[in-house]
Amino acid sequence: MTIRTLLLRLIPALALVATSPGAWSQEDAVDTSATTLVPRGNVFTTEGREFWVVFQKNFRDFVVNEKTQAQEPAAALELELFITSSKTTKVTIDIPGIDFHQERTLRAGRVINVQIDSAAQLRSAETIEQLGVHIVSEEPVAVYGLNRRYQTTDTYLAHPVNVLGKTYRAMGYRWLQNDLLSQLAIVATQPNTRVKITPSVTTNGGTRLGAVPRPAGVPFEVTLNRGDAYQVIPKYDPNGTSDLTGTIVEADKPIAVFSGHNCAYVPDLTVKACNLLVEQLPAVQSWGRQFFVGTLAARSSAVLRVLASVDNTQVFENGRLVATLKAGDFYENRDQREHTLITASDPVLVAQFSKGFDNGDNVGDPMMIVVAPTEQFLSAYRFATPVRGSWRHYVNLIAPTATLAELKLDGQRIDAKKFRPFGLSRYSIGQIDVPYGTHTVEGPEPFGLYSYGFGYDDAAYDAYGNGGGQSVEIVVELPDTMPPLMDVRLDRATATITAIARDDRVGDKGFEEIIPVDYENLSIGNVEFQRGSPLVPINLMPQDPKLNAYALFRLRDRAGNASYQTVCVKYDELGDSISVRVLPNGASCDFAPRITFSGLIKYSVLDHHATIPAGSEELDNPLELRASGGKPAWGFHAGAELAYRSDIVLVGRAGLDFWNADAFGYPDSITRRADDGQVISEEFHLERSSAMFTLGAGANYFIVDRRAYLFGMLNFSLPISSSERLTRTILTPANHVYPNGEGTMVMYEGGGPSGLALAIVPELGIGGAIDLRGGLRIFGELGYGFGLTTISPDRDWTVSYPFGRMGAKIRF
Repeated sequence: MTIRTLLLRLIPALALVATSPGAWSQEDAVDTSATTLVPRGNVFTTEGREFWVVFQKNFRDFVVNEKTQAQEPAAALELELFITSSKTTKVTIDIPGIDFHQERTLRAGRVINVQIDSAAQLRSAETIEQLGVHIVSEEPVAVYGLNRRYQTTDTYLAHPVNVLGKTYRAMGYRWLQNDLLSQLAIVATQPNTRVKITPSVTTNGGTRLGAVPRPAGVPFEVTLNRGDAYQVIPKYDPNGTSDLTGTIVEADKPIAVFSGHNCAYVPDLTVKACNLLVEQLPAVQSWGRQFFVGTLAARSSAVLRVLASVDNTQVFENGRLVATLKAGDFYENRDQREHTLITASDPVLVAQFSKGFDNGDNVGDPMMIVVAPTEQFLSAYRFATPVRGSWRHYVNLIAPTATLAELKLDGQRIDAKKFRPFGLSRYSIGQIDVPYGTHTVEGPEPFGLYSYGFGYDDAAYDAYGNGGGQSVEIVVELPDTMPPLMDVRLDRATATITAIARDDRVGDKGFEEIIPVDYENLSIGNVEFQRGSPLVPINLMPQDPKLNAYALFRLRDRAGNASYQTVCVKYDELGDSISVRVLPNGASCDFAPRITFSGLIKYSVLDHHATIPAGSEELDNPLELRASGGKPAWGFHAGAELAYRSDIVLVGRAGLDFWNADAFGYPDSITRRADDGQVISEEFHLERSSAMFTLGAGANYFIVDRRAYLFGMLNFSLPISSSERLTRTILTPANHVYPNGEGTMVMYEGGGPSGLALAIVPELGIGGAIDLRGGLRIFGELGYGFGLTTISPDRDWTVSYPFGRMGAKIRF
């Protein structure tokens, strides 16, 4: 390492002392947020015990017959509430203005639908009507509103009273015809609620006598009592958009606000057909700065809008700056064709719109979904798919990639193969088909969910969409104190290395500076990005692919937090491959291979097959002996392991094995007779004890992560001490004895034949390992060994054995 490189290594450490509030590691930073959710009451989600909702105008009440040009009633209007809960509860629904009252019992885990009189539809403009729909439950419930005519449907997820706010901005769409326009509705939850409305475009002024339009940008006020509903519709302007998007609604008490369009073409007037758009809006205090907006199943493209609440709001799509907005302005992507990560410098509201049937997909129609920010994700959802019939229902799930194996839909694990990476983020997205009814999704960490559906057959030219639930807390922006991170991805198929600089946690402010401080054997692509970008990919290419390489980067975000990250590219000569990793805090790459050392105890049950040649120990013919039941043997070994690649580990071991032989033979070819002529039947018994020095080499092939593996070893065993005893015993006739006057005679006793015998013994088997703390692993193996060569000189003596061994490993 040069002096320059050494100094550059020291600079990061000194800088980190100056810029970091304390000890920090990459692992510590992954799940840390600079944004805090402030609790309010006991319920912080879209489930609750009290709701005020409203049903806005859907298309037209009367249409013109194309043949007769006469007016006739439009298709029947269907208004419904869908209510679900995890507990059995009593639910009441009241609409004071039309004397509507129902009481229903909801069973746990089920969904009920409540048909609402069509008189509850808001038809007026800038007129106070007692058409607020009041839902009260004894237990927390989730409520969905369905507003439907033939071929024009949408749904919304209701927000309970305890999470409502006082400041909102509307989200709508441009005009279609002079009566098919953007719309905004307000429901008061308390008496004498003063509401100030500042329209983004001129309103129509209402239907009352003498009403005059309200000019854009000029606030006007209205006072509402509990349950009063108030709808605002823009004045039709053929030269403008007549779009209420950005209209600000402010109240002195909590209110519920709904907005959308009574029948819109999306993305423009050339793409049929029109559909109702409606969502209940979150208050500005619950907006966020990070949104995962997935594509829609069965559709090739969509439209998304990002609405700002303060001036100079920067909006990024997948790390690319696409707009800088004033308060009340919006950015629109009219052709979203990929999963899109939206980040903003200040809180924003994001909505996604499906396109009309005739955009080329020939599926569904327009609908609107208000997308929940990452800040408001939950770890469990209960939702309902509220439309029966010829519909395909979907949910988009956006979850941390590391948690996919633990996600459950209705209590059953979701196949992780249904998910795909969400760009360069740490999240993945799954588009899951679900049937009609109520469902639950649970995970170990917060994730996002929204629900939608498209009609077919008799329900063609129709669609719906809504959030599946979210936290609805006050998001308080805290100072960004977390340094940026970096990770790296290797595409082995193309040998492409991509370093990803990240300042993409909730609350992060995005990048100010990325500098390659030092590098070796790497070509670094252009580090170009727009200030505030949360994700910056950097292409790295080894100049010599068969040498190690590194790059040291300095990362600084817009809050002034800095970190140094080292990308290490290691070439494996044995496997002719490379591996990559990132070290935090500017640490130096250690290219020395990591070695694992182990110690083990081995237990075997030996079977022997030995042939003693003729002429040995007074034998006239060869004597064949075999083990009878086998004898136990013990071994004590030490070993070392080196990773060849991620699933193959090379293994070397050395140690002592203590073998005991106990073999018997009954040679039919050796015939001896007693003096009286009787045939002598004999048994030969060989006992051998030996200490073997064993060297072994082999490999482990992992079949389950790093826990289960197959192994093969080739062992070379050399006896370092041995003792033998060969005896013969007369079995019949019983009264016959050897010259020593006994029925048993020792033929040989000593250290065994002289000479060198190297036993070659392959072993095959299966093993498993469990990780403990401090890099320690315990393991166990079961296998079978079989000798290929003799273990004793001048004899054909082989062994085979089943065995088990267990031990511990530690990695350095």
